[in-house]
Amino acid sequence: MLSLRGRGALLAVAAVAVPLHLGLSAGLAAASGGGKPGGGVTCPELVPDCDINAGGGGGGDNGEKPKPGGKPDAGGGGGSAKCFIEWDNIGEVPCYDADMGWFNPAGQCYWEILEPQPAKDAADWEWGTAAPATDAERAKGKVYNVTCPGAGRELMGGSTWSLNPPPGFGGGPTAEELAQEAIKKMRLLGADIGSAPKAGKTGLVGMPVWIWNNKAPRTWGPVTASASAPGITVTATANVKKVAYTMGDGGSEVCTTAGTPYEKRFGGQPSPDCGYRYTKTSNSLPGKAFTVTAITTWTVHWTGGGQEGDITTTREAEPAQITIGEAQAVAKP
Repeated sequence: MLSLRGRGALLAVAAVAVPLHLGLSAGLAAASGGGKPGGGVTCPELVPDCDINAGGGGGGDNGEKPKPGGKPDAGGGGGSAKCFIEWDNIGEVPCYDADMGWFNPAGQCYWEILEPQPAKDAADWEWGTAAPATDAERAKGKVYNVTCPGAGRELMGGSTWSLNPPPGFGGGPTAEELAQEAIKKMRLLGADIGSAPKAGKTGLVGMPVWIWNNKAPRTWGPVTASASAPGITVTATANVKKVAYTMGDGGSEVCTTAGTPYEKRFGGQPSPDCGYRYTKTSNSLPGKAFTVTAITTWTVHWTGGGQEGDITTTREAEPAQITIGEAQAVAKP
């Protein structure tokens, strides 16, 4: 006989369980198999300077500049995936349970591989598993024990054959990995730096300097993209959290807004939300200008398959040049 393990699994439910098992197995036929999830994110094409943190608890900024294409800062933002059962208002549940296995958002049940697998000639192949009729076809997949928490859901559990693991199980793409794929599609950019004085013009020591990010979806957000795998679609939306400017003289400025573009009518006023003042000239520097760089921190919230989470990723801007001179008093005879 096929043994059933895990909470809520019943032997006497074959007639009820078959339709559910058939539906789940069909939806999972193309899911990827293998070992443990790979994780990790590579930079999108044409965007080589990126740094992604897709896990762990939140943390504070340490003031250090992320290294382009390097490893995520362990103290950065981000968050882990969350799993939910909507049935009977159960709410958030662990995405993995040692007794029940991996949570499958498609059916909001837990799946674990049945050990040992049934023998080829087991009589119970004839009912309740949704397995193919031939030994050769059965051998291509595995039998899982399915447990569906929640009052009234006990009859939904039992032994189920599936060609491939369900979403989130072992080597199948998790919702968080699909969110990372959605981020690649967004092609997020660093800030498009604007400044006053602008390139080719000269500002003065001690006078207000205005800096801003020329807003566009890929430089400020929001940007939305989706990624799918069998049985699950994840939609992610990215928005800029902050832009950290390094001003080229040893100083820096962190702006949580895009900044205000300068207009002549503002005269010598300081920027209301993103500005700076230099205390020395740029005359001694190559090109006689300060090189301004910027790191944009994007926050990405994703949902899909009954789960949600947050990912933090950064992008570098193309440098800008700001020339600063010194006013000189001219004595009149």
